[in-house]
Amino acid sequence: MRRELKSVAVVVVTGLLATTLVGAQSVEELIKQAVLPLPEDLRAGASVFDYNDTGERVVLRQGSNHVECRPRNAETGFTRCFPVSDASRRDLQAKLLAQGKSSEEVAVALAAAESAGTVEPTPFGSLRYRLYDKDDRIQLLWVVALPNAMSEDLGMSTASERDSSLAGQGRPWMMREGTPQAHLMIPINGTELSNPGGATTRMDTSLITDPVKQAVLPLPEAMRADATVVSYDPNSGARRVLRQGSNMLECQPRNPDTGFTRCYHKSQAAEQDLRAKLQAEGASDEDTRAALAAAREAGTIEPTPFGSLAYRLYENDDRLRLLWVLRLPNATSEELGMSTVSQRDPSLAGEGRPWMMREGTPQAHLMIPINATELSN
Repeated sequence: MRRELKSVAVVVVTGLLATTLVGAQSVEELIKQAVLPLPEDLRAGASVFDYNDTGERVVLRQGSNHVECRPRNAETGFTRCFPVSDASRRDLQAKLLAQGKSSEEVAVALAAAESAGTVEPTPFGSLRYRLYDKDDRIQLLWVVALPNAMSEDLGMSTASERDSSLAGQGRPWMMREGTPQAHLMIPINGTELSNPGGATTRMDTSLITDPVKQAVLPLPEAMRADATVVSYDPNSGARRVLRQGSNMLECQPRNPDTGFTRCYHKSQAAEQDLRAKLQAEGASDEDTRAALAAAREAGTIEPTPFGSLAYRLYENDDRLRLLWVLRLPNATSEELGMSTVSQRDPSLAGEGRPWMMREGTPQAHLMIPINATELSN
């Protein structure tokens, strides 16, 4: 009986605090607004919370999935959602800020708490969601946490896409590389919540006959000039270097059999060499996958770097045209705060959001459709 009474008291107190925080808005209205940054399939099960003046967490709705959201901040204009796995860090941050600590003092305290094990480290590869309701900033932005990562290691561009994003056609880019705050910015174009605009014309890639120029099209423009370009002899699988580059990326021209143009981190070159050799020998897809897995196990080819980007272009509208893929070997959606519901159909309509595929396997990855560019659906 004592335990039951205690539970009821908590609900009552939480409700009173929620009313204080909400003001004129109803709890239902606040919850509905708070979950807008999320993909639709995660909204109904997300927890919604806020903090009171002393930095204590106030639960507006207890959810059932692995993400949680805060309502729009009246001072910043941002609505944010996060993985539940990072909640202890946010709670400590809120208490420190309520005590009047500076951002530098908060950062030091969080680092100390992480070292002491009282808060969990930010999960590498975890996804955060942000919404803003004016055109002077990126309106719908998803952010992948990559603590202390370097762009060179993950095959990412650090050239800002802010202006392109404000015009409705931005591509992802890395910020703050090499720091605990390193992250991948993913502007979401083409949705009803996104910045208006987008490309007004489509590039006809079939007119590009130079294999080097065609091969680098999936990349952000800042990385095209310095990427290595290779092809493979279909009969022997022998590598041919069409252009030796100077950055961390390698591209292959359009494969006439599949219709795909692909770019990837150069650490995967040995894997591509083995794949080409096996395919030239007539190996099935299943046999090729098994051979690649055995080679990784033996250490003759490198494992896929966790958090690295691969880039893919397709020329027709029956599949995703411009697709970037974030490699997350063996990760799960619950750990990283991601959706696993396919966005293929919305992507074909030019408004798809990222989603995870093959979670918990060595092939786990985040599909990132790039909407509203001259190369997109």
